[in-house]
Amino acid sequence: MMAGFVRPICKGQLRSETNPSGRKSSGARNDTALRLLPSRRSGLDDGRKSWSVCSHLCHPDSLLDYYMGSGSIMVLLGKCFCHDCYEMVLSRRDLKEFMDSCQHMTDWKFQGDFIDPLFQINRKVFRTKRNPTGEDTTQWTWTCCPHVSKEGQLESLYTGCKPVFFYEGFVACNDCIEAVPTASLYLQTLLECEAMTDDQLQDRVIDQLYPINREIMEAVRHYKI
Repeated sequence: MMAGFVRPICKGQLRSETNPSGRKSSGARNDTALRLLPSRRSGLDDGRKSWSVCSHLCHPDSLLDYYMGSGSIMVLLGKCFCHDCYEMVLSRRDLKEFMDSCQHMTDWKFQGDFIDPLFQINRKVFRTKRNPTGEDTTQWTWTCCPHVSKEGQLESLYTGCKPVFFYEGFVACNDCIEAVPTASLYLQTLLECEAMTDDQLQDRVIDQLYPINREIMEAVRHYKI
């Protein structure tokens, strides 16, 4: 059974630095507009669609609006949920409506249309917001809990039907996502959390997730051609 989100998702908690009134506006209409960079898609499978991304996360602009508003993203068994879509699945006890409305993606498309924009949004919004000058003073863009970042832990977590969360620059399991974002740096160190660059998260988490997810989807034949 899929675990629920561990915190309520409250949109609009963050205010754009170019929009001090806090009024919600599309990322394409303010300084947080995305300028997509070259993708890391080389060598990824572009045949079977083993990822299903909810309609609120599958386009860069909607992903930007959701993630900027402190939206937590759940990745579970080839499916990416926003809070509302996951609540809808729980209330109906059925995936059909979600699967009919979501965007089905290959590894190649998932990297280019979801992971790459997420990296850029996270780097632009959260690293900059934590720095009053707006200058990039650190290359660390993510903080990962040990159940995601340590070798061998991710496979055990993911194949055990446990979700991975992306939230305000944190990547964590269900047990850690409540504690880690609010913990002090000292406590994060005690919890064995690890700061990562985009490249490190890509190499040690995202790239490892592709074959794990493919194996699960092939076992249950839950993918589209």
